[in-house]
Amino acid sequence: MKAHEKIPKVIEALDQGFTDDEFIEKFQEMFPKEWQNVNRRYNQHERLTKEGKSHPMPEPKKYLLLKSHKYLKQVRDN
Repeated sequence: MKAHEKIPKVIEALDQGFTDDEFIEKFQEMFPKEWQNVNRRYNQHERLTKEGKSHPMPEPKKYLLLKSHKYLKQVRDN
């Protein structure tokens, strides 16, 4: 299942008016393996990046919110 399929499922499982933190917690609960993968990729970037340099991947929570932005915006605009 791809992210564009998982994110709506998480949103459907939440009560209307949910916060970003509630969304992240529910994603972690529903898709723990995928959450571990995101964290693993982030940690790989951190490890492989030379000291004093930055890498393009945001922190896992920020990454998930960026991936889900259009879905969250649709729900919150209604």
